[in-house]
Amino acid sequence: FFFFFSIGKCVAMDDEKRIFSGLFGGCVAGPVVDIAMHPIDTVKTRLQSKQGFFKAGGFKGLYRGLSAAALGAAPSAACFFGTYETTKVVLGKFISDEYAVSREMLAGSMGEMVRCIKLN
Repeated sequence: FFFFFSIGKCVAMDDEKRIFSGLFGGCVAGPVVDIAMHPIDTVKTRLQSKQGFFKAGGFKGLYRGLSAAALGAAPSAACFFGTYETTKVVLGKFISDEYAVSREMLAGSMGEMVRCIKLN
């Protein structure tokens, strides 16, 4: 989070709101996605098991481990989206809208890099 505060001198107030909305949105969206997709992912994993679906647990315990996954998703997604929005704001000052796709790709790459470094 020191990265976000040190960059604060370079961004306007509207940009700060955008950055913090990315942080907050990530905090909310990460667990919501995990809660929605966890049972589906569990079924998929059991279908791929060498033991077979029913020996691997079948439909029992589909939500086992959900709390840990959802709690881990909040800081992970906040890190990604906070970095993504910050990078878009900063790069927006240097890269014109003509190269918006490159700006978005760089921002996404930075977001994923920071998420992996901070959380692994």
